[in-house]
Amino acid sequence: MKETYTITLLCVFCDVPLQDEEGKEYRSGDLIKCQQCGEENDYDSVLEIAKEKSIAEIEEDMTQELMKALKNIGK
Repeated sequence: MKETYTITLLCVFCDVPLQDEEGKEYRSGDLIKCQQCGEENDYDSVLEIAKEKSIAEIEEDMTQELMKALKNIGK
């Protein structure tokens, strides 16, 4: 299993990583403009999608690690 995970906020419209304006902090209700397609993404929605994808990735990694551990028990 990975020791660390990187969470990337992706544009809801074109699925490319969003780039923030240097030094800008985002809060609930803010809109983040995509540098690629120009659409404005709701910060809360983008964050929720990123959380869900990250949780799914971690769950998959943990399942694989558990399966490896269980195979080794029988040896």
